[in-house]
Amino acid sequence: MLWSKQYYYYDVTQWLEGDPAMLMPPPERRKGRNRHWQHLHNADIISMPDKWEYPWYAAWDLAFHCIPLATVDTEFAKTQLRLLTRDSYMHPSGQLPAYEWNLSDVNPPVHAWATWRVFQMDKKYRGDKGDTYFLESVFHKLALNFTWWVNRKDQSNRNIFEGGFLGLDNIGVFDRSAPLPTGGHIEQSDGTSWMAMFALNMMRMALELAKTNPVYQEIAGKFFEHFLYIADAMTRGGDGVFNLWDEEDEFYYDVLHTPTKSAPSSKSARLWD
Repeated sequence: MLWSKQYYYYDVTQWLEGDPAMLMPPPERRKGRNRHWQHLHNADIISMPDKWEYPWYAAWDLAFHCIPLATVDTEFAKTQLRLLTRDSYMHPSGQLPAYEWNLSDVNPPVHAWATWRVFQMDKKYRGDKGDTYFLESVFHKLALNFTWWVNRKDQSNRNIFEGGFLGLDNIGVFDRSAPLPTGGHIEQSDGTSWMAMFALNMMRMALELAKTNPVYQEIAGKFFEHFLYIADAMTRGGDGVFNLWDEEDEFYYDVLHTPTKSAPSSKSARLWD
């Protein structure tokens, strides 16, 4: 982990416009990836997945990295978690940058979990009430990220979420970040469960902050309420017609909504009109 720390520089505006001392980039670049991230200007020491083979950061990899990093350098781990929520990283919409080749990809929302775990580890190490400044500063930015998920990734407004790169790494049957080859849309059991965990971790942070500021009591209640909405949606959101939960298998499945009225149904694909 310590070996994989590396200086990383990426200025999207500069990349789109090109180096003034060099040839102008092709006009197609302005229509390609990352064009909506012109605010992004990264110039920091960051933990890479592998600085030899993968010399760029990945949002959810970095969150996991911070747990072992906190065992040897809690300040660096806290700095890394705050980094992605800074204005030069986080999109104005509230989305966290995924990784260099497509900042707009959707990664599992594990930043809140990592923030809470690192706070707890640091609190034990310090032997006091913990670094509440760190916790509070990241909490407010993650509230924006949570709102981004709710507003952008819940197409049917039923607390069942969609996304892309949400835990199957690169072994999915198709790219869930792109439009489906069949048309329609997919409601994801993994994306929805990630959001349930996100809500619970935000609640835990709010409860911790409420120890010194009672304003956070109501905020904690809000996130717990949202968790209940998501849990209910996963089991009863389809009103018995297309729930993610299968009583017979006792397992959660994705639901693929097709644009036709004659889509077959199966346990492996869970197709619905």
